[in-house]
This record gives sequence, structure tokens and C-alpha cells, in this order.
Amino acid sequence: MSNDSLIFPPTDSENQTHTILEDVPLTDLTRIRSKRLREIFHFWQDNLGVNRVPAWSTFDPMGFTDLLPAISVYSNEGTLEQPDFLLRLEGELSAKFFNVPTTMTKVSEIQTHKQKDYLVNHLATAIRQGEPSYIVRNLGWNKGRNYIEYEILSLPFDKNNNGIANKVLCAKVFRNKFSSLNS
Repeated sequence: MSNDSLIFPPTDSENQTHTILEDVPLTDLTRIRSKRLREIFHFWQDNLGVNRVPAWSTFDPMGFTDLLPAISVYSNEGTLEQPDFLLRLEGELSAKFFNVPTTMTKVSEIQTHKQKDYLVNHLATAIRQGEPSYIVRNLGWNKGRNYIEYEILSLPFDKNNNGIANKVLCAKVFRNKFSSLNS
């Protein structure tokens, strides 16, 4: 799907967030538009080992320094049945776009009701299924009428080395019709 074929929202819905593509779990790697997100997906895949999700200790953020301003790291402090997500880290760029804190905040305290429900369901699906997910959404129009779209690749990890997904890394790429906004 090229950016040329995207349907942009009319100006009367500028403040809404629109889902353009949702692949939960990720079933088709070719849908990932960003080369960097495909690379981080391959890293995740290469570190699967014998468990259904890679150990968190295998993730080296220094291999993806250009994505650090737009990553989120969540951990499940609850159970699979009753997840309780904690935002451990939010990159400065995505914190600015989503208006969220950058560290250690319960998801239930940082989002509006609708956003929180969507995010909790998305994260819960990632840890239950132990599979990556991929979403393309837009933030509507910013000042200057530049349309901002983002890709988000969510990758579950195992922080306790027991084969159970309990941490989710969300890598994002923001762009407008002119260029990437991550740099």
C-alpha cells in the first residue's frame, strides 16, 4: 500500500485519530512500510530461540538509536488474565505527539478512556498471543496543515526468561507527506 493510495480525512474530522491499516498479529511482513521497522522485526525474529518470544535481555537499543525518540516500552505488572500495564519509557518524539509522560506511569493514568481501552486491548493481545502486531494510523492535521501518519510495530518480549510475554516494545515511525519526522 503506497502513501499515494491513502485516504486522508476531511478537515471536519481533524482532531480524530484514524486507523488506516491494522494487522494484529502481523501476518504479512511486506505490509511494513518502514525499512527500519522491518529491520527491528527481523532482529526480534532472529532472537526467538526456543521460546515463543525473545528474552528482553536480547534487545540492544543501541542498534536502533534512530528509533529511540519514538519507542515505547510497556510491562505487564498484572497477569495474562488481568493485565496491568506500566509505561516504562516513552521516547521524546512520541511523548510530544501523544502528549504522554516519558517514564514510569500506569497506562490507566495517562490516556483518555477511549485511548486507554484501545491501548490496553492492543498490549493485552500482544502478550497473550506473543506475536508482533503492526498498525498504521494518522494523527490528523497538525499546524500548517501537514498530515501526520505513523507506523507502529509492537513486539512482545519476555523479561523473566520463562517464555511468557510480559513486556512490549512499540517502535514508531512518524512522517508527513514530505518526510520522516523521526530525525
